Amino acid sequence: MLALTGARPLAERGGGYSVTVLGDTHFDAEPDSIYHSNYRNEGKAEWLWKVQRKEFARNGEMWRDRCRRLLAASGAVTRAAKSTDFVLQLGDLVQGDCDDAATHKKMLDDCIRMMRAEYPAGLPFLTVAGNHDFRGIGANDAYFEYAEPFLSRQLDATVKYPAFSFYRGPDLWIFCHFEAAEMTDLVRLIDSGRSARHVFLVTHGPFTPGESTSWRWRLGGWCNRAYRMRLFDALLRSRAVVLSGHTHQTAWWRIANERGSYSEFTANAVWADPKLATAEPIASAPEDYGRWTLGRFSGKNAAADAAAYREDISPFKKDLKEYFFSLGAGHSRLLVDDRRVAIEYYPGDATAPARTFTLKEA
Repeated sequence: MLALTGARPLAERGGGYSVTVLGDTHFDAEPDSIYHSNYRNEGKAEWLWKVQRKEFARNGEMWRDRCRRLLAASGAVTRAAKSTDFVLQLGDLVQGDCDDAATHKKMLDDCIRMMRAEYPAGLPFLTVAGNHDFRGIGANDAYFEYAEPFLSRQLDATVKYPAFSFYRGPDLWIFCHFEAAEMTDLVRLIDSGRSARHVFLVTHGPFTPGESTSWRWRLGGWCNRAYRMRLFDALLRSRAVVLSGHTHQTAWWRIANERGSYSEFTANAVWADPKLATAEPIASAPEDYGRWTLGRFSGKNAAADAAAYREDISPFKKDLKEYFFSLGAGHSRLLVDDRRVAIEYYPGDATAPARTFTLKEA
């Protein structure tokens, strides 16, 4: 049973459960006029206008078939398991860019109704705020006016961003708006779970710097390193598990030192190309963390950007014990019990896991 923070975690440590996990989904439809007929170029640079229209075409094509098959496979795995507590979607549920509040709410509602139909009736469906979920004219208010009451109904209690938390049995779950949550508040919430069996932090933008030349678009954004290191230490001492999206990659970090340990898993369901239904890594050794990104900086600021990236990942790379990085898209299943937290990864529309990552062991 899900209970908002304020209820004490159950004293007993027994009991396992699972969570169905979806990364970014960027729900959209063809023709793009269904949700984007009000989309306009006012105040947008020409290059951005072109990029966003390409995204509409990408989304429509992948949701014509592949993403529907991925969702159906996730539903089939969930139904077969019969031990799922809730479905967790990690932000960028929809594409956004409707430029009309009513259309934006309709996009959200259409998406959630369609997705929930694939899972057992009554199974809670939780999602965290992603940048596309509130992108577009009028979208910020539209998203939170829709999402907060929806999440409140799922949890049977009042939900309010920029961060909220609840207990599932002895486990503390924390959700945050990655572009608005304060590091101090997140540290306080994490530290409040000292008696919890496991602490989960759910964020759209990853905390651990990812493989991307736009790596600073993450939890904490451009805030100074000292603030981010406070959260780094809180995650270590709580032996937390971070679940994130945003990068359109499947990645895993396990970091450990004398202060503790934490894992982060980044999920992706943007099946933009048939070849992305893969579990093959681009990198799978700690020493390879960052190399893919360092080969992609270009332009007159390439050297400075590469130096900044090296500096930013250095505290994480120093204590990195296990690493996995792939461009793969699929669905996942989180397994939680007394002994460990693990996640199964199902590429594309697979119904058998291709890889299992142990995020935490007792």
